[in-house]
Amino acid sequence: MDFYPQEMEQKRFKTSYVFIFIVVLVIVGVLLVYINRGDQVVATVNGEEIGKEELYQAMLEGNGRDILDQLILERLVLQEGDKLGIVVSEAEVDAELSEVVESSFRGDMEQFRQALLEYGITEEHVRERIRIEQILKKIADGRLEITEDAEKEYFAANQDTFGTPEQIEARHMLLTTREEAEAMLLRLDGGEDFAALAKEHSQDPGSAEQGGSLGFFARGQMVPEFDEAAFKLAPGQRSGIVETSFGFHIIEVLNRQEANEVTFEEVRDTVRERMTEELLPAKMTEIIDTIRREADIVYNI
Repeated sequence: MDFYPQEMEQKRFKTSYVFIFIVVLVIVGVLLVYINRGDQVVATVNGEEIGKEELYQAMLEGNGRDILDQLILERLVLQEGDKLGIVVSEAEVDAELSEVVESSFRGDMEQFRQALLEYGITEEHVRERIRIEQILKKIADGRLEITEDAEKEYFAANQDTFGTPEQIEARHMLLTTREEAEAMLLRLDGGEDFAALAKEHSQDPGSAEQGGSLGFFARGQMVPEFDEAAFKLAPGQRSGIVETSFGFHIIEVLNRQEANEVTFEEVRDTVRERMTEELLPAKMTEIIDTIRREADIVYNI
């Protein structure tokens, strides 16, 4: 189905500050690796040595303040977490790390570890950044205030996303020319099998092998011309020739599922989860600004 459906579901924003440490991770990690190395010579160029101190100074001048600010931020979050008695378990770190590997490396842990190896960063360093992020999320979550009135207002504004929309199950054939589509219609009218013809002649690589099957889909998931024609059909009905920018379609509807509306009480927990997911990033930023503003920070470089 890679030629006409619209995006079936927008990916929800992941309320995670993983992106904060990922951006800085390479810089911080590489810097810390070299600062802590015991050897003084980090490279030689035609016999001329480059020392650890020279590398440190160059990195400090290039990105030093940003790196230091990141380290300060992490220390502030840890201090605030300690003050509030917040604990992040190894299981929680494991779960978040799995999500990072899944989203950034398609679940390939070996690829993830190879990337760390290439940048000289340890997995433990990543786990510590995740632990700090989780502490910040817990601080923010504890300070979120979501009233029942706000939940009901959110539900009313997004009600169609909580229930199940009307859906149809359909199959189709995609032909290159109108003449080919007309020929297919004649063969279907003559009693030939739709699935067999679709498998042999349809130009849609995403559904042809399945006899043209598209499964169930809701309104708005196909291009408009296809969508309009398909949802006019009752189960068992077949369309005429439907032209879209991809070619000429013949559509057959197999089943229909009516919309299922839900009440606020049925999905209240889900409403709160979604609201938390959407509000948490701003609250985390607010907390960072607050604890930094109230902290006694002295720069010595």
